[in-house]
Order: sequence, then C-alpha cells, then structure tokens
Amino acid sequence: MAATRERLVSAALALFAERGIYDTTVEDITDAADVGKGTFYQHFPSKTAVIGHLLRDGFDDLLQQCRQELQSASTSQERVEALLQTQFRFFEKRRDLLILFHQVRGFMKLQLGEVRLLRKEYERYVQFLASELAVAFNGKRYSRTTLTQIACAMAGLVTGYLSYLVILGLETDRRAELEISARMFLEGFLERPQ
Repeated sequence: MAATRERLVSAALALFAERGIYDTTVEDITDAADVGKGTFYQHFPSKTAVIGHLLRDGFDDLLQQCRQELQSASTSQERVEALLQTQFRFFEKRRDLLILFHQVRGFMKLQLGEVRLLRKEYERYVQFLASELAVAFNGKRYSRTTLTQIACAMAGLVTGYLSYLVILGLETDRRAELEISARMFLEGFLERPQ
C-alpha cells in the first residue's frame, strides 16, 4: 500500500515539474504510476490533496535542512545567511519542488475549495522563517507582523530569483551574484533596527 502511494506521489511530482499542475490530470498521474484511477482515490481524495502532500513533504525537507544549518550559526548574520543559503541550495537541487511551489501560488488563486490545506503549508514555511529571524534579530525590536513581512521577502528573494533563472534559461549556480544579493538583504535588515 505504501509503495503504491509513493509511486503516485513520485509520478505526480515528476509530471507537475514537466507539464505543470494545470495540465496534469489524475489520469496522467495514474498512467505514469501504472495504477487505476480508483487506486488514486484510495490514497488521495483529489489532485489538490496530492499537491498538498507534496507541499508538506517538500517544506518538511526544506525546514529540516534549515534547522540543521542553523545549529552551527552563532551570530545574527550567520543565522540569516544560513536561512538564505540553505533555501537557495535546496531549490537549486530540487528544481521540481521550486516549480511546484511556484505554480501552487497561482493555483491557489484559481481554486476556491481546497486552498486552505495548501495555504497552511505556505504559512508554516513563512512562520518558521519569521521565528528564526526573530532569533537572528535578537535585540532589534521588530513586531511579529514585520518579521512575517521580512520572512515573505526572504522567501520571495529565494524563489523569485531562482524562478527567473529557470524562466530565462540561465544556469542556476550563480554563487557570486547570489552572495551580493544575500549581503544586500542582510545589511538592510541587520543594520537598521526599527
């Protein structure tokens, strides 16, 4: 049973990365996983549910990697750099998840019914970043709202930057440019308490 679910999840992620979530049907997923449609619905009530599963697993992996990197960061700057760099490395390696996360944001605007599940995963991601930024900005008096906005800016910097590299067909390993952007981001928030 678990092996079948994993085949469905793997097939869905591969198809979403290749064709997009809009052009991938449940039938496409079941064909790629070599199972019947009924089997899909034994594991997931809808395509949105499998998308939610992929988001949850993807964010779990990303946040776990961030936590690991943060263990060796001792200064505010090191903590923020660890958050930024870990996200960049994660999405450089997991282009399939970068594409999925990017597409789901638009998908949520078009879907009315099941978006709470999807939105919950993005909120969890942003709140994790906001909490870690609160630790990093120790001594600076940022409100929770401001920290959430900074977390959104950080997530947008990472995914937006890498999304545009994909869209423009540029190589994604551009460490020098990335370090300049990360430094500008860091200096803007670390140097100016509010």
